[in-house]
Amino acid sequence: MISHYNKERIKRFYNYDPSKENSIFSKAKELLNKNISEAISASPYRSRCLNPRSKGDIGNIIQECCFGLPANSSELPDFPEAKIELKIIPLERTSQGLTVKERTKICSINYHKLIKEIWPSSHAKRKLNKILFIYYEYNALSKLDSKIKFCDMWALNKIKEQPIIRSDWEVVKKKVEQGLAHELSETLSRILAATRSGSGGVDQNGIARDLTTQPNSRIPALRRAFSIKQSYTNQRWLELFKKDIFESIIDTLPGASASNFEDKVLKKLWSFKGQKLGDFANKLKISIPSGKNAAAAIIKKAIGFKNVNSRIKEFDQIGTEVRVLPIRTKDHKPWEAVSFSQFKFKEVIKEAWEDSELLQFVDSILFIPIYRKAAKTPLSQRVIGKAFLWKPTKNELETIQEEWSMYLDEIKSGKAKPRKIKSGSKTKEVTSLSKESNTKIIHIRPHAKNRKDRDEDQFGNRPVKHSFWLNKAFVHELLRKNV
Repeated sequence: MISHYNKERIKRFYNYDPSKENSIFSKAKELLNKNISEAISASPYRSRCLNPRSKGDIGNIIQECCFGLPANSSELPDFPEAKIELKIIPLERTSQGLTVKERTKICSINYHKLIKEIWPSSHAKRKLNKILFIYYEYNALSKLDSKIKFCDMWALNKIKEQPIIRSDWEVVKKKVEQGLAHELSETLSRILAATRSGSGGVDQNGIARDLTTQPNSRIPALRRAFSIKQSYTNQRWLELFKKDIFESIIDTLPGASASNFEDKVLKKLWSFKGQKLGDFANKLKISIPSGKNAAAAIIKKAIGFKNVNSRIKEFDQIGTEVRVLPIRTKDHKPWEAVSFSQFKFKEVIKEAWEDSELLQFVDSILFIPIYRKAAKTPLSQRVIGKAFLWKPTKNELETIQEEWSMYLDEIKSGKAKPRKIKSGSKTKEVTSLSKESNTKIIHIRPHAKNRKDRDEDQFGNRPVKHSFWLNKAFVHELLRKNV
């Protein structure tokens, strides 16, 4: 008998059969376009109320109120007879539309049990074999008004990414076998990551909370869980509604597979090294209207995509960004630093490092150097360099984290407050945030459309919008090492 699961009670009160996939999916579809209040009202279990401090509360409500499944810590899937796991995915509305808000926890990691497991019968695979994803739009002002948008049955044996997911699991297991669980990081994985589990932070003595023992080492390690990365579930969500916006490397590039598509893309791009963008465009019969679009055209046409406006499915899944590097021909130095998306001052100071937007940005970047002799060299005369994939080393990540933490402390202390200083015969606006020259890898600086494009910090100061940037000197060093 399965302790967390009362089949007859569920059939009687919730009007579906939890042992049959079709019945489970039909029950899920009944929830579509209902907000959480309506879902509770339609449930025989109405006494549940929202705890605004509980991050996963909406997930618990859907699980308990709508499916009759109480919260449990079983190693079996939520619907054990049907072998289906239930996962609730929050969406948030952004400038790009609805996007997945966070990673999806699959199961906790027991380091001592993990090293005794094999993939086919592992705890993680049992949870991953088949998942019912239910997506809802998160309403920050009123959680009860959050609306259920879509449901999707996902099966591990039907996706091309299964080898990547297995490889990610094996990488984590190997680290633990080596007594290096304390060195685990989300950046080691492409889809299935070992993410921090627990409240985080440090205690009054400055020691990290959520520590546990690990095999083959006396060093305590942070508690972790296997989670599907946000980039993967976001790509799947987008593809459900906008199939035409994606093309696949695996489907298009000869010889490409889930285990080698990055190498295949790089080798294809290397074959274009030294060609002028104008010659390349003429050969492929495409126009390259701007530097930003040049990168998309190069990589997508090199792969064999039909549409240069398509998004690259596999890169979206694993969170790899494609960036053009404008390089000065005479000394191989970048013309500019590499920027990331704007952040909001009030939101960035609430982030934890492993949940931070910056960590997602630097996780994996495919750089395409484009050489030009002068700043105004015509686009057609610019030359394609040797593309390379950058994934931060352990030391680089530690430095990035230190500098990110420093900037958060500065923002919290009010150093984002703008002030005007004289610059020759004019004045310019500056803040007291550390400059690029004070850091090794990243810095913060303005990234606004104009002087009216402003943000607000927690003190009511209104600086222009900012973002994180990779330092020019660091990017130059990456070029030196890779090109």
